[in-house]
Amino acid sequence: MKFWSLRRSLVIGINLAVIAVLVFTAWASYRDILHELDEVFDAQLAQTAKSLAAFYTHSSETQSVPKRIPISNYNDTGEDESANERGPSGHKYESKIGYHIYNSEGKLLALTNQLKILPLKNLDAGYHTLENDAQTWFIFSYFSKSKGIWVRTFQREDVRSELSGYLATEQLYPLVLMWVPISLIILFIVYLVLKPVNRFAIHLRARALNNLSPIESELPKELIPIKQAINKLLHQIKMFSEREKRFIADASHELRTPLSAIQVHAENIIHAESLEDSKQSGKAIFSTVERMSHLVNQLLRLNRLDSLDKSTDFSEIELKTLVSAAINALPTNTVENYQWQIDAPTIKIACNETLIISALTNLLSNAMKFSPADSKIQINAVETSESITIKIMDQGTGVPTEMLQRMGERFYRFQGHSGIDGSGLGLSITSKIIQLHDGKISFNNIHPTGFAVQIELPKSTVLEAKLNS
Repeated sequence: MKFWSLRRSLVIGINLAVIAVLVFTAWASYRDILHELDEVFDAQLAQTAKSLAAFYTHSSETQSVPKRIPISNYNDTGEDESANERGPSGHKYESKIGYHIYNSEGKLLALTNQLKILPLKNLDAGYHTLENDAQTWFIFSYFSKSKGIWVRTFQREDVRSELSGYLATEQLYPLVLMWVPISLIILFIVYLVLKPVNRFAIHLRARALNNLSPIESELPKELIPIKQAINKLLHQIKMFSEREKRFIADASHELRTPLSAIQVHAENIIHAESLEDSKQSGKAIFSTVERMSHLVNQLLRLNRLDSLDKSTDFSEIELKTLVSAAINALPTNTVENYQWQIDAPTIKIACNETLIISALTNLLSNAMKFSPADSKIQINAVETSESITIKIMDQGTGVPTEMLQRMGERFYRFQGHSGIDGSGLGLSITSKIIQLHDGKISFNNIHPTGFAVQIELPKSTVLEAKLNS
């Protein structure tokens, strides 16, 4: 479906509105003019009838033939020059106006000399309209009691309509001529109003494909939401692009070392002098592939989490249920090597169950990795009016204080833990999950020995209010 341009739609639409207003104004003016002329001519008919009655005198002798007032015999051929419409004997309009005078018995006493006598004999006092020979006549009938006569003045309809038509035409010409400058003004105003839009379009077309910075063009208030939507889209595209680049960089960086190790062990198998050497290299390849698989899964998982702005699949679940599910997800033979102390009252958390269990599993797995066997791992929870705080504490060696700020960075691992298996992505995944729940995560050392991770999650009412806003 093809749409008109905004400029064309505005210009045509406003012009049509102006034309409609002008046409209505002309029609209303014509109606008003016609009404006023009717009033003037009606008053003139009444005044003429009363004047004729006042000045008319007739002989007391019986008058057998009515007096005829002569009128000019002009042929009405339409509008002519003024010189052709009037002359020494009168005006051509004389045939369109006139009067009849009757006595009280209805006998015609005097009349203007129209070609045909109008049937006015039995009209009552007042105004009347008569159709005769396809012509409309306006009539005023007046009875003079003092003289006992009826005076009936009349006028043909085209006398009024011709004058009202001329007056309306004179009104219409200025309106029509007014439309031309109005149309030009409309075109100029539309051009000025849409100029920022054109400038905005030119700015967008001129931007480089890799330029994802926000648009700062000045726009009218009505177009600011469009700019904000485009800037939001550019921001999302930039984030996706950066995530893609980071994922490629992370994958290529982290997979380079294990791939090199696999290549070395594969060459060792090829050149092995004994079956035992081949088995050792094969075991090394298997172990390396297993670590690579774990690393790739974590990279893919972190990349999926990065694509989310926030998690909305929330439900209220008891904290004890979440902690139990996280512990059950750990290797059973490893869990049995530690003392577990869980202090979690009956608290319900508004969360995405799968993600929170994953975060707790990562933290508990780290606590076991970096703590000596048979040591104690504590899980405490405290509820306040606005949040729920979960604290996981172990009895490991901890990390230097200056390194605490880097905890949660991708692929960051404390050098003192280099001998322990891991990719440095577990805390990054956990931090991202807590961020998706609008929560906070912090890391601290415990004196004299140990490490603590604290998670602060908003309660369901607070979280719902933030999501709705």
